[in-house]
Amino acid sequence: MILKEYMLTPYNYMYYENPIYSVFDRVTRETRILAEDEIIDISVIRVPISPEIPHGVRYSFNYRIRTKEGWKTLIRFDNAHRIKGHKKRDHKHMFENEAQEFEFISPKDLIDELLKLIDDNRRIINEIKRR
Repeated sequence: MILKEYMLTPYNYMYYENPIYSVFDRVTRETRILAEDEIIDISVIRVPISPEIPHGVRYSFNYRIRTKEGWKTLIRFDNAHRIKGHKKRDHKHMFENEAQEFEFISPKDLIDELLKLIDDNRRIINEIKRR
């Protein structure tokens, strides 16, 4: 395996790259502040490879905004549990819709996808903030 460093704005992370997938080489728990009313809670933990978690990474990426009622999760990627009727644990929740399975590639790909979804849904996000 080759150790590589990638920039995940605004922090640097180290992870191993192999032909199948990439994973962080340590436990990561942090909150990224995007704006005074927008945060991303990140948890990435390397775990033993198993049938339940074949890529060896337990994760949660949780995008939340502050509303008049308090903090509200709008987009979340996680593999904390299996969704009834789904084959894999890797799934995302978006705007209170039903969970959708997706293919886990790496933590970097998850943060990139999350930031893209936030950008692509900015109008909806701003509407929810105003409620």
